Amino acid sequence: MTGTLNRTLGIVAIIAFGLTNEIASGLFFVSTQIQKTAPGVGTLVPLLMIVGGLITFLTVVAYRYFFASGLVGAGGEYVIISRSVSPSVGFVATFLAWFGLTGSLGSLAYTAPTFLATAAASIGLTSTSKFLSSSIGILIVGLIIIWGIWLIHVRGIRLAGVLAVISMCVVLFVSALLIITGFATSQSALANAVAAHLHLSVSSILAAAPVHEVSLSAAFGTALPVLFFGYLGLSTATQTGGEAVDAKRSLPKAVLITVSVVTVVYTLFAFAVYHAVPWQLIAGLSELGFNQYTTSSGVLQFVMPHWLSALVNLLVAFIVIKTLLPIFLAQSRWIFAWSQDGILPPAFRKTHQKYQTPVLGLTISSIFGTISLVESLKLGYVFGVNLRVLSVMIVFLAMGIGLLYFPKRVPHLYEQNQSLLGRNRGLQICLGTVLIVISVWFIISIAYSSRSDAFILQPFVQAVIVAIVALLVYGVYRRRLAKVSADERDLIAKRFSEAPPQ
Repeated sequence: MTGTLNRTLGIVAIIAFGLTNEIASGLFFVSTQIQKTAPGVGTLVPLLMIVGGLITFLTVVAYRYFFASGLVGAGGEYVIISRSVSPSVGFVATFLAWFGLTGSLGSLAYTAPTFLATAAASIGLTSTSKFLSSSIGILIVGLIIIWGIWLIHVRGIRLAGVLAVISMCVVLFVSALLIITGFATSQSALANAVAAHLHLSVSSILAAAPVHEVSLSAAFGTALPVLFFGYLGLSTATQTGGEAVDAKRSLPKAVLITVSVVTVVYTLFAFAVYHAVPWQLIAGLSELGFNQYTTSSGVLQFVMPHWLSALVNLLVAFIVIKTLLPIFLAQSRWIFAWSQDGILPPAFRKTHQKYQTPVLGLTISSIFGTISLVESLKLGYVFGVNLRVLSVMIVFLAMGIGLLYFPKRVPHLYEQNQSLLGRNRGLQICLGTVLIVISVWFIISIAYSSRSDAFILQPFVQAVIVAIVALLVYGVYRRRLAKVSADERDLIAKRFSEAPPQ
């Protein structure tokens, strides 16, 4: 076993990891299911997609024009926060994000069989569709997906990168196809096609919707944090810092390109879907129990030729499954980075002698992803979504603090940045403050919207529990540090004031 990663990813592969993580269930599943999660969001979904993209773009500006001047490496945001704020804050914040990503891993493995079920139904495999929609079917297929992606990653980052690029091409093709279909279809044509297939009247489906008025409070208080789930894949691109060729140049460019493309795709997609689909129709179908038709591909299939709808549903299922590919990358590289800095024991940074992959970190991610899958069978996908968004908001909060604190924490790294943002302290303070305010807003919104859940299952409560665990782990590290010589402690302290080796 070695302790190095294989630096082999070019800019296209980096973009692919970020894009394939961002464009998945957030686009094809959450964008329509939000009518059930946040009744009253209605026609405001496209607007919320734009807002989500703008919020994400703020973090890109911080990364692209500020932190990426020196804080690039395996671990992404962990490297940024641990150097610009403190090692303890960096570890606790990203440990929370790691746990939240585990919840996302389970929720994606939970939703993927739903798309497979829709694909099976579209080609007449009714019994297969029912099996894939059942709890046992979801569990079996979910386990196959989780551990299959684990095996791909163990075999090497080059293989995972090639598959990510192929997946990116599929994602862009399906997104374009559904966007064209949406804009080419009227709401009356779509509603009539759905009603005819289900042998129900359009009015009865619309009447079943629990809410018939658009609500700004539902949109910005409940829906936006959930829809923001679709933009959280940005971190995966930053996680490639230990495996990217010329990381200081390629990562900032890749992150900027990724978020720009994703924001355009999300916005066009949302406008196209709600151009064709009355939002009350989605809410009504959900209330009547036709959940297999409440995904974007599931509802647009009724105005497609039979063969095309079957193909689209199958490809969307593939798109959701492939999202686990970049998630495994992010989870395992956080563990690797923590071990690199000595917070976790050396065993966690050992890599496969042949493939140079962190096998232990990948295995831990699979185990916790399996646990999250089982949780999702009882709690549904929103549990994983809320927890994921909450944990990332805490990371964004720490990055906002980092923008304010960076010059004092590591002035020699701060002075290396000669970009416009790096030279303008006023802009740094403004951007850092905005990130802090937005993060606090989302954190409060998620805590409030989940207040009716069982206390121990509320995302905020679980985040507190995980933070306590993280502090205990960090406390063990500090006690271990106290036993080494003063010279060794000085070397360790110096490491946290320097950029990772490139």
